[in-house]
Parts: sequence; structure tokens; C-alpha cells
Amino acid sequence: QVRSHLGSSSFGCLKYSCYRFPASCRRCTAMATPNTNIFIPDLPADVDDAKLAEVFGQYGTVTWSKVMPSKGKPTVAGIVEFGDIEEAKWVVENLNGNLAQGISTPITVMFKRERSKGGGKGKE
Repeated sequence: QVRSHLGSSSFGCLKYSCYRFPASCRRCTAMATPNTNIFIPDLPADVDDAKLAEVFGQYGTVTWSKVMPSKGKPTVAGIVEFGDIEEAKWVVENLNGNLAQGISTPITVMFKRERSKGGGKGKE
């Protein structure tokens, strides 16, 4: 059965898997609010800070980047900040689901989501 989440969230895809896992849907990740920061989950474990900056530096001006371990996974995740929002948009639109030069497996690329402020647990 196909379920739509068009009316219930900001995602506009009609796939059931997308409803449950929007980060895995190319259409939904591309629809996230564009900004200069991109998130790349599940990078090969041999990618370090220097390689991340080198790989994504081929696609624009990298102002900051960081590799982080993925909990319980044999992969790492990365965050890359570009100097210009248009560079970040190009990377998300063109590299998501594809091979980046210097990385041997297809990658998932999405805009980094801002953490929500307030409304959650914690002190007021």
C-alpha cells in the first residue's frame, strides 16, 4: 500500500519508504531547506577530515568540514559547509545517489537540518 505524507509534513514524495525514512528518498532530501551545510551519512570508513575536504573541494569552496563516526556502523558521516548556497545546492542535486570523485561507492547527500530550538525537553 502506498501512503502519502504530502499533507502531514514538508516531504512531498508518495513512497511508503519515504514516509518512514525520508532521508533515504532522493526527492525528499532535495526538498529540505537549502543552506550552505550538507550532511553525508554512510561514507566509507577510510574517509578522514582531509579526504572529505579534498573530495568536496572539487565541487566548490569548502569553508569547513568534519568527519564523525557513525554509531554501530562500519561507516562514517560527514558535514561540509560551502562558501555559497548555490554550490551546496549543486552538490545535493547532482551527487545524491551518485559517485563523488575520490569515493568508490554511491553517496547520500542532503542539506543539514537545523536543530530545532525550544519546544523540547530541558530547562525553560
